[in-house]
Amino acid sequence: MTARAWPAGSALVILLLVSTILLYFMPSRFRKGSLLLQSGKEVNSPQFFQPSGPSTGFDLLRLSENGTRSCHNVSTAFGHLFGVPRPEESSGIITLSTDQVHRFWIVSFAADGSKRCFGGDFYETDLSGPKWKSRPPTTDFGDGSYLVELKVDGDFAGIYSFKAILLFANLHGMDSHPERWFRGQEQFVLQINFTSSGEHHRSRPLPVCTSNDLKSSAPTKWWGQWTRSLTSNENSCELDHDGRYLCLDGDEKYCETTSSRCTGTLASLESNGWVYSTGTCEFHLWNPSEAWQCLDGKKIFFWGDSNHQDTIRNLMNFVLGFHQGLLPRTFSTTVANPSNSSQKMEVVSVFNGHPDPSRDDRGLESLYEQQYREFVEDEFFRDGSPDAVILNSGLHDGIRWNSAAEFAAAADYATAFWKELVNGTGTRVIFRSTVTPAGASRGMQSNPAKMEAFNAILGEKIRRAMDHARFVDAYDMTFPWHYDHCCSDGGHYGRPPSLTSWHGGIGHRYFVDLMLVHILLTAVCPS
Repeated sequence: MTARAWPAGSALVILLLVSTILLYFMPSRFRKGSLLLQSGKEVNSPQFFQPSGPSTGFDLLRLSENGTRSCHNVSTAFGHLFGVPRPEESSGIITLSTDQVHRFWIVSFAADGSKRCFGGDFYETDLSGPKWKSRPPTTDFGDGSYLVELKVDGDFAGIYSFKAILLFANLHGMDSHPERWFRGQEQFVLQINFTSSGEHHRSRPLPVCTSNDLKSSAPTKWWGQWTRSLTSNENSCELDHDGRYLCLDGDEKYCETTSSRCTGTLASLESNGWVYSTGTCEFHLWNPSEAWQCLDGKKIFFWGDSNHQDTIRNLMNFVLGFHQGLLPRTFSTTVANPSNSSQKMEVVSVFNGHPDPSRDDRGLESLYEQQYREFVEDEFFRDGSPDAVILNSGLHDGIRWNSAAEFAAAADYATAFWKELVNGTGTRVIFRSTVTPAGASRGMQSNPAKMEAFNAILGEKIRRAMDHARFVDAYDMTFPWHYDHCCSDGGHYGRPPSLTSWHGGIGHRYFVDLMLVHILLTAVCPS
């Protein structure tokens, strides 16, 4: 079921003939799916092909094998979706049940209609409706086939749009200069009506996430969702004179009174009701008193890219009660509670995009310079080791390294550095994955395909080296909002509110980074 435009004329006949022959000789998981498409019944892939779950790592071996067979050099021309039920003739809408996992296959084909023999195509998958936005889990089987899993919980039944975009083919997103290989081609768009079968009972509330839920024993890929339980239109909130979205009032202000997937004050996100959950637990939205009770007397150390500047400023302004302007990339400060001067915390932020904070594009390579390492160590131990360190690799690594293997070596070095630094200190390590590049940045050196791979590489190394590290998946949080610039300038999701020009409009959304602030508080604070 695909919305792509087929070639015209005789080429169409040849292509359809070849595809039909291929379907006949394909492995049963595809042939069965295509038969089910004809029968209009729900798809259940054969048991043998049901994966235990999406991989949390990146296959460096597969990348090194690319090009070792002649068929590897055959470029993907399009992706075709198999296994979907037949849509209603009058509306063209497909009907699926809520509260069930539905599995379909995207299969990559060459221009001549032959199935691709290798993986490495990066499909952006998106499931969106007025109450739910998520990136459906997609598993690359390494043979030109990609398993996609869709699920919507019963509380959020409704009509959704499911689409896939071929961003990069043939692993070209991993190239050092992938811009010329950027595709950004929409392969299909389906309208799906997720319905509850029989009498629907409200789903049992998700448990509230604790710091222990984010430990390294948990998945480093969350595959979460943004949900909205309000009845008002999601576009009903307008900017105020400060560029802020302050619209929720009365019962709509609170998670509990709106049955939103959170606890605390929903209005504090300034998201007009949108909130993120992992699918296994929901997050608490911290009020100033709770946050200060946790952070009082603590030293929090940030090491990473410039997104940390936004996150720290948003923590100060939206949660801790300050009116902080722009922050430098590298700084150290002690701040007191504006409402209770006896409560204080120390914040240290060290930029890792370059040893010189006024420059860019070195990333983890910054640690190769002894003077920079010594600076990081000095700031880490100044006035005592921190209670928590929040680190990430950053978008700069996507520009610096010519290959994933080079980045993996740098990730080994960085992991060893941080393991030695925190050893015996009691410092809590929190790995925050790099955000999904947005809008026009999707086709650049630091693109979604490369950043997902780099996140997996560094995250897995930290998991193995530091048993009690926490993981925060900012990549998954930002992915549903990365298709345009509504929430991002391309590389940042927390720019300060402003009633000014923004990528063809006025003002922007900043709630994605505010959500990250509350999740980081969950990671830092005791369970």
